Amino acid sequence: MSQEVNGTPGDGLQEEPVSGKSGDNKHLKTVSEIVAVIFHPVFMPLYGLLIIFSSHTLLSFIPAQMKRMIFILVMANNVLLPLALAAVLHARGAIASFHARGRNERVLLLTFALMMYSLTAFVLLRMQVPSLFKAYFISIAVVTLVTLVVTTFSRISLHAAGFGGLLMLVVTMIILYHISMVWQIVAVLLTGGAVMSSRIWKGDHNAAEVWAGLLIGAAVMGLSLFLMLK
Repeated sequence: MSQEVNGTPGDGLQEEPVSGKSGDNKHLKTVSEIVAVIFHPVFMPLYGLLIIFSSHTLLSFIPAQMKRMIFILVMANNVLLPLALAAVLHARGAIASFHARGRNERVLLLTFALMMYSLTAFVLLRMQVPSLFKAYFISIAVVTLVTLVVTTFSRISLHAAGFGGLLMLVVTMIILYHISMVWQIVAVLLTGGAVMSSRIWKGDHNAAEVWAGLLIGAAVMGLSLFLMLK
């Protein structure tokens, strides 16, 4: 009786929901961290290449040597070098983390990314590759430039901007080549939704910043691809 008077159930199970909730939050946080890394903006160009390579168009039948050459170019210029720079800056204390949450950190990394995307686009323009590859990386450079400008006065989700770009790549290919890309667009929508939700859940961005990133990425990518491929 004394236990009930003091507000403590006799079965002693009062603390279990709290412990379970704490464990769930820990797991969700871990999953969110993994999702944020796997779908970091630095990897978006590679995912775009996989989408192009997997499409049921003549682009999926280009020589393996050309595919390998484009993949190596993008991997070196737009993944390994930016990651190496981020590692050096992090080691020297110039940035706090690879996610670059501060405005100055973002401006610094976006500026370097813009230079490397521009270099990749320039190299592709001088190569005998299908026009979609050239237009895609020119468009990525334009998206990066716009997000860099926006970042100087507002904080938007770069993850969401990347997925907005991927979404418009798929939409453009569907319209341009009159093909069905159901699993690609479903994969982009589901993965993008999960990533954007994780950014909000973790508190890295609010809903407005996430939607702004998505809309900017989609609008700039769509317009850029349309002007170059029309």
